[in-house]
Amino acid sequence: MKNLFKMMMVMAVLAGTIFTSCKKAEDALTASKAPTVSINDDVASLEMSAAVDSIHVKMLATADTDRKIAKITLTRTYNGDSIVQLMETTYNQNSVSVTYEDLVKANGLPLTDSDKLKYTMVATDDKGNTATASFEIKFNSVSISGQIVLGAPGNSSNAYKFFGVANNFMRYSAGGDAGTAKANCTKVDFLYWYNSAGAVGNSLYSPDYPFTAGTGWASEVSGWASRNSTLFLTTDLNLSAFDALAGTQMVTELDNLSWASATQKINNLDAGMVVAYKKGDGKRGFIYIAQKAIDGTVGVMTVKVKAEL
Repeated sequence: MKNLFKMMMVMAVLAGTIFTSCKKAEDALTASKAPTVSINDDVASLEMSAAVDSIHVKMLATADTDRKIAKITLTRTYNGDSIVQLMETTYNQNSVSVTYEDLVKANGLPLTDSDKLKYTMVATDDKGNTATASFEIKFNSVSISGQIVLGAPGNSSNAYKFFGVANNFMRYSAGGDAGTAKANCTKVDFLYWYNSAGAVGNSLYSPDYPFTAGTGWASEVSGWASRNSTLFLTTDLNLSAFDALAGTQMVTELDNLSWASATQKINNLDAGMVVAYKKGDGKRGFIYIAQKAIDGTVGVMTVKVKAEL
């Protein structure tokens, strides 16, 4: 009898141990996961002009099934210095999407080229689980191209007739479906054209310039899904002045220009000229004409660009 009692006690202990182990395993399987989070669509970093007025920080947090987002906290560091809390807001919903506007200029943050801002969001759910995401901005008011060589309309050795500021001043070729410009029309900011007849010469045009049918790039751009808008101004700057333009000083130079007389084309460009431009998105810059084409068949025009970011 005594042995039977001992055996029953051992079995009870084993059953309890098994039950406890199963319960722990079950709890582990049903434990809430940390929220999933993203900040500015998961873009880790980008460059921005130091002249920016405000910065929008887009945050998205989603809790695990049957859980709620309880709190989102956003902090910022300036050049790696002390942490500043920008917002801490409570919620009681499974998914939260919120955009915070950081009024950097109004708040007197002294942004200059080479500065860095880092934004960090922390999402906390109603069980205390947390998740973190960060986003960094590097400030650089001016982007500078290398030499951009464009072929005259009839130049078969250089197929690049257009270019834009995007993708490190990428050039694009004409030719409809056979060229690269049509598929990348949203990135084209400048059309190069040459004509020895009339008052045309070496010229830059806005992609949305209304070419008369049968002239210039009329047939090419008519097949584009969209066409950017660009305005041009002549300036009295020379190469030395162009080379000296840097950072916020270049932005100040651009601010001093009056765009009332700006046009969608600028003809008879000559080597040594500096042209100002303004894109449809408001971003501006300067184009230095380093070389002009001497004809429309083998000629090339070479330019260098300083663009406001």
